[in-house]
Amino acid sequence: MNGAGPLAGITVVTAGHAGAAALLGRLLADLGARTMPVGELPAPVGGFERWLRVGAGPAAGWVDTGRLLDRADILVCDRPGGEQLTALGLGPHELLAAYPELITVRLSEFGLTGPLRDTPATELTLQALAGVTAATGSSQDPPITTTVGLAARTAALSGLIAVTAGLIGRARGAGGDYLDIAEFDSLLTHVGTLLPSVALTGRPPQRAGNRHGMVAPWNCYPCRDAPIVICTMTEAMWRRLATAIDRTELIADPRFADTTARVRHADELDRVIAAWTGRHDADDVVARLRSQGIPAAPVATPEDVRNGPAARRRGLVTGPDRAPQSPLRSLVPTARTTGSLPRQGRLWEPIPRGSPPLHGIRLLECGSYTAGPHATRLLAQLGADVLKVEPPHGEGSRRLARRVGSVGYLYFVNNAGKRSCRLDLNDPADRTRFDELLGTADIVLTNLAADTLAAAGIAPEQVLDRYNIVHCAVTGHGLAAADRSMDTVIQAESGTMHLVGGGTGTPLRTPVSSADVLGAFLAAAAATVSTYVRLRTGAGVGADVALFDAAVWATQDSWFVDGPVPTPRLVEARDGSVLVDTAQPLPEVGGPVAAILAAATAAGLPAAPLHDLTQVVRHPQVLARRMILAQSYADTPVLITGNHLRSLSRGAPAPDLAPVDRNDPAWLTPTTTKGQR
Repeated sequence: MNGAGPLAGITVVTAGHAGAAALLGRLLADLGARTMPVGELPAPVGGFERWLRVGAGPAAGWVDTGRLLDRADILVCDRPGGEQLTALGLGPHELLAAYPELITVRLSEFGLTGPLRDTPATELTLQALAGVTAATGSSQDPPITTTVGLAARTAALSGLIAVTAGLIGRARGAGGDYLDIAEFDSLLTHVGTLLPSVALTGRPPQRAGNRHGMVAPWNCYPCRDAPIVICTMTEAMWRRLATAIDRTELIADPRFADTTARVRHADELDRVIAAWTGRHDADDVVARLRSQGIPAAPVATPEDVRNGPAARRRGLVTGPDRAPQSPLRSLVPTARTTGSLPRQGRLWEPIPRGSPPLHGIRLLECGSYTAGPHATRLLAQLGADVLKVEPPHGEGSRRLARRVGSVGYLYFVNNAGKRSCRLDLNDPADRTRFDELLGTADIVLTNLAADTLAAAGIAPEQVLDRYNIVHCAVTGHGLAAADRSMDTVIQAESGTMHLVGGGTGTPLRTPVSSADVLGAFLAAAAATVSTYVRLRTGAGVGADVALFDAAVWATQDSWFVDGPVPTPRLVEARDGSVLVDTAQPLPEVGGPVAAILAAATAAGLPAAPLHDLTQVVRHPQVLARRMILAQSYADTPVLITGNHLRSLSRGAPAPDLAPVDRNDPAWLTPTTTKGQR
């Protein structure tokens, strides 16, 4: 586990051995870092936690912490580990003073600030508090709880992004850092697609089952033998679907004339599609639709995934015992520049101490909708100069339903903190300008399909043959699959929908675009890992990131669950509901939410109020850490998710409004610093 890898030669002290901290420790070790645990290791609960510990050496005592930190590059701690360090005189500010080159990441439930900062929580209570549980399921049924670990996985990937970016920044002169990453904040980065209802109507989003609030048709449909998922994101996909089901007359039907109209008339449209799918077998429908470039998939169980060829092909399962593996096919760069190409971009330029670690690094985004744009937004929050290249008619999310003025709401959520330009890559002058940008960039990140990349001349081999750059491509199943996949298709294929709907007998998607968002975090991590490799080797590299990898990684703990998962309890109070993460009976307590929470705490049971998103955006913890930000465009309020990558040295600057009206095909002017070449 500690052999050669992108982080070979890096030493990590781990003072956190559960949840997100344990996941991050395993990721760092699998990437080649030497990990040294400190403190008492709790007994692993179940096969997944035992797998997380494979290869880890015996833990040193707390008395040895200072000696270990003297030769460490990274410190990972959780809330209990952070409390123990503070008791040793190594609190956050003391660590920064005593070890100025150390990169520390603290992964806890709520972070170091806010009224909930010292509060323990579980995955399920975090989802209840963040508005995710209230939005899960269909409108006619009670809210559904899910065992998919969105908070822990997103926080672990946030930690990986932060520490690998920190290694880059340290090498450029920024020094060490202390990152305060909360699982609650990390979970809130998923709710962007739910915010339009709150911002535009003042009401919480309705539970929509397997539909998408911004585009249609998008749902789970019955076939003769099994359900399948069908997703259409573009007008072209919709027209191909209407043709595939032999209903071309629907294309001209005013009820389905555009995305907004189809969302409004989704009931009628779903009935038409279900009538067609119900006459055919699932495999036949999926094959027919995929042949027409329409994303579709059957709904897999976690056991299907573990035994299937896709997970093995992507290295997510290995050996005869089908052991889980980290998503290294996505994280470890493979392709490299050929020959000796000159350095380009600003990666090797020194930056002032205390600067954001990616300060000035030039990132060219060729992306649309969520996975690519959300990934580059994360990197912009760490200081990257992100220039989004859109086609002349604009990126696709501008045309989705739920609009601010004439612009789709999702564009504001995923493109905050960037600049933008519009270039037609088929126009010679625009192509020349694009190539000039590419020739001076550090990173190009895209989530366009493999055939689209090749046609545009920006596939990995086309770029790395000419430029010393990091090429990061995000697709459904990796570039070799050459497929078109959407978030809910990946949720179906990864076992996520089976887990979310497991208690209902009906497959259900998470109400947030969890595969897209987790894929975005995985892509941002791949970009920072690859940039660190480029910094150390001088060579450009390519990363091949799959949404499937991120979604399967988030469900691997379910591979070790043999029996039914204990069902948490929803307890009705006089003024709301409380989720108690236990199957144990609660003492009989009436009255308000506060009384039930107090009784659960006294009984040692994890619990949280069941909040909808209108309550979430006003919650004191959310306000204290600025995790939902209010902006405005066209005299309309816009709510977006905040910056959760919090640094004690730099804070967490709020991103600017998305570049709706910008067209600036140039990099920011470099700010000369002392010693800069």
